[in-house]
Amino acid sequence: MGKKLMAVLFGLLMLAMPLAVGQVSAASTTTVILVSDNAADKAIAEYLANITGAVVVTTTWGTYDPNVTAEILSYAPSQVIIIGGPDAVVEEYVTDLESYNITVYRWWGANRYETDLAVIGNASKVLGIKFNSSVVVAGNDSLAIQMALQLAVQNKAAIIYVNSTTNVSRIMKELGVKEMVMVQSRVSEKLMRKVAEQVRECNCTAKEVTANVTKEQVERVMEHVRERLMALEEIANMTNSTALKEQVREMVKLMEQVNQSLQSGNYTMAYQLALKLQVMTEFALKDAHMEFMKCMERNEAFKFEIELQKIEAQIQVLEKAGVNVSTVTPLLEQLKTAIQNGNYREAKFLLKEIKKLIHELYRNDMDTIREHGSKKDRH
Repeated sequence: MGKKLMAVLFGLLMLAMPLAVGQVSAASTTTVILVSDNAADKAIAEYLANITGAVVVTTTWGTYDPNVTAEILSYAPSQVIIIGGPDAVVEEYVTDLESYNITVYRWWGANRYETDLAVIGNASKVLGIKFNSSVVVAGNDSLAIQMALQLAVQNKAAIIYVNSTTNVSRIMKELGVKEMVMVQSRVSEKLMRKVAEQVRECNCTAKEVTANVTKEQVERVMEHVRERLMALEEIANMTNSTALKEQVREMVKLMEQVNQSLQSGNYTMAYQLALKLQVMTEFALKDAHMEFMKCMERNEAFKFEIELQKIEAQIQVLEKAGVNVSTVTPLLEQLKTAIQNGNYREAKFLLKEIKKLIHELYRNDMDTIREHGSKKDRH
């Protein structure tokens, strides 16, 4: 299910400057940032939202959820910026949104480090954001990333994710900043010592901040892991994939080790294992999406059930905004009957007609939908 964050600082000012993905419209009214629940990508999305006033909608990494598309439509955005590659935020969302004539841009790189730099570059060129300093943090240290986000927002600093191969000196030079805060936890101390050596070489001013690993913080990371495992289990059951079910079982065993470490008071070990689980879930979710797409291709009943979920979620958005959907309701009931009876030829025809109608309703009532979306975020 999509999760949103409405920032409250400024309206989004989109300057008409070129991007690798095209141009962002200067006439924007509502912008949604779509991002996966990957801690690194999500932090830079939330940072961008705090600066621009955009809305953040989150999807589980590597999965397609019709409710996420519906969540985005509930804001009637004129454009959507996707942060992250197609493994993280799958292409099905792009197809959904473009069918509503919503302009979609994807800011991304081959990994979280390159995605981060792509967002920094676009934030500077397209949004005209000037960074005062930088906050440097290990790209796989979720707790340190959350602290880095807070510091970056406070100081209007660029968040720079690093690993063992990152050239920090070069990035600082390209950004034109000399001041940085290095954020670390116990699991990233060794890496950040390497960063400190580069800082001395680039003659930059650095301050070190440590994020303490607590039981409560590890439990929050584990809650995120559990949510991903639930998504994996759901896809495994839908697709009847024994391979996915086996991956889930392996990760459940590792979760038990995390709990044992927590009980013994070894929070650092528990956190290291939790981070390992986060990586494992992403690999598994990528496999799960492939299984999901294969199932869609070979199983017409499954495909139509997903399509039914999608349009029901979208119709619900229209209804909640006060749009009259009485023209769609009879066709929807006919579609359900056709799917139930296995009459897929009729179902295909009805699906096409329903989509045409709800797209028309959406276009005609965008202002009403947008106003409703704005009000729900104020509550």
